[in-house]
Amino acid sequence: MEDKDVFGHDPNVQRTRNYFSRMEAMDSKLIELSGISLFDPRLRDGRELRFKLFETACSLAARKRYRLDEDEMLELFGLCQETAFRTYGLPVSSSDRPEKPELNSLIQEAMK
Repeated sequence: MEDKDVFGHDPNVQRTRNYFSRMEAMDSKLIELSGISLFDPRLRDGRELRFKLFETACSLAARKRYRLDEDEMLELFGLCQETAFRTYGLPVSSSDRPEKPELNSLIQEAMK
């Protein structure tokens, strides 16, 4: 029996795959730019906290009825990643994105 990717043609699946691919690329880019070793034991904890923060911040945004588009969601993910890495003492290169107070407040609230 031949295994086919029957879902790969679905636009929703394509969009979701693209979204997660962009998240992975952001992860790799931050690690590379910050000079973090892939063998640093703090990296695993930082990545786990990043997802917890992101999940909590997204839930908070939904409860507050914030309408975040895909780019804003990815920006929120990046901010969660930077916050989580700093929390575990990992060096993080400074980002060049403009400050968005509403995203920062979601992260601060998620950190509580």
